[in-house]
Amino acid sequence: MNKEGLAKANCIVKQANEREKKSQIIHWIVIMQSTIQKQTSAFKWTSRIIGFVWIFLTACFAILNIFVFIQPQWIGDTLSSPRAGHFGLYSYCISTISDYEFDCKGIWLNFGSILNAPFAVATFFVGFSVLLILICLLLFILFLFLRPRLVYFICAFIQIMSSICLLIAVIVYPAGFDNDIIRNVCGPDVHEFYLDTCQIRWAYILAIIAFGNITILAILGFVLGMKQPKDERRMRGIINPNHTLSKYGELNEAFDEQTISRR
Repeated sequence: MNKEGLAKANCIVKQANEREKKSQIIHWIVIMQSTIQKQTSAFKWTSRIIGFVWIFLTACFAILNIFVFIQPQWIGDTLSSPRAGHFGLYSYCISTISDYEFDCKGIWLNFGSILNAPFAVATFFVGFSVLLILICLLLFILFLFLRPRLVYFICAFIQIMSSICLLIAVIVYPAGFDNDIIRNVCGPDVHEFYLDTCQIRWAYILAIIAFGNITILAILGFVLGMKQPKDERRMRGIINPNHTLSKYGELNEAFDEQTISRR
């Protein structure tokens, strides 16, 4: 009887030890899940904040891009210029004989009114850049219907196309300086990429800044897209503390840390 009682006691002790080990393991699993859930929640909030900033800066770029397109202040006269005047993408203004008023010409809907081919090409690409960024702003509504990862990639691709259009416009525009109307304002020595007595004005500088801005935003959009989980349903299954898979099997949804402590 003593041997049988001792064997039963040893068996009970072993079972108690095994239950205690299992409880400890499950306890650590619950703690790890809680930590992962907190880290994931913090990442989501950080990602959302950066995403809101990205959207806001994209809207600011759209406004900046429109100003660059419509303002006839890409190049203009200086104090040493023979005549007052300033030129944009599709329009230009030259002072009248009295020098008190400006005679402005050029309409973006009529490419025939643009001074030369390089200016027309620059007008087309900046206008196309404006159209692309407006489409990008409209596509932000897709965040309500599609996975953020896909929307980030689509918008970032549109933004990189917009930056390429701006780059082409900034490079091509100076090729149109060789024009008789520009010579009337800037002097007889004006030729391609040389303005003689005129100077680059704020709209051209803003175009360069806008190119850098949208390029950075496009890169940020791709980074945000890559940081998003590929399968959100799988991610939710991993971080859900009420649905756990371990080497001991599947835990019941009602099985939590309080249940372990009771045991």
